[in-house]
Amino acid sequence: MERQIINKRKRVFSLQPNKNPNELFARRYVSHLVPALKKINMNKSSSKTNHQSFEKTVKHEVDMAFALSAQEFAWSRFLQQKLLSSPHDDLISTSSYPSEILERSSKKQGGEKHQDRDEEGGEIKKRLKELQKLLPGGEEMNMEEILSEIGSYIVCLELQMIVLKSIVQDNTS
Repeated sequence: MERQIINKRKRVFSLQPNKNPNELFARRYVSHLVPALKKINMNKSSSKTNHQSFEKTVKHEVDMAFALSAQEFAWSRFLQQKLLSSPHDDLISTSSYPSEILERSSKKQGGEKHQDRDEEGGEIKKRLKELQKLLPGGEEMNMEEILSEIGSYIVCLELQMIVLKSIVQDNTS
């Protein structure tokens, strides 16, 4: 019996795997975001900051919480590095944020169907280059890495949106 207790103490992982990684991301995201937002709110009331500066600070913290919540992915590490090295003013122009992704996806979704395989291959390459620009750190990754990372990035963006919507709903009701 004593040996079993010793073995239990050595164990560093759960016997039951996390069955819902989405829940884990959401929990991490909230645990990073809420304290940061509370801190911003306390600082806002004590200092006179303009609205634009306040929005940039909130955006920075939202994006940092996003990056910190998914550190097991390369895109997250690239995003975190970019956020840490960039002043708040530069963050609006980066291509790795959801607002720019939404703008790009809403542009010209239709197009003529190409019958020539060379043209189809060119279109695929063009779309892969676009994915490369959208994924944080994508320009430093090869296509295989991009394709393996893009799925997790999209899922995490969707989860971020769900969490942010629920925070807004909780605060407005």
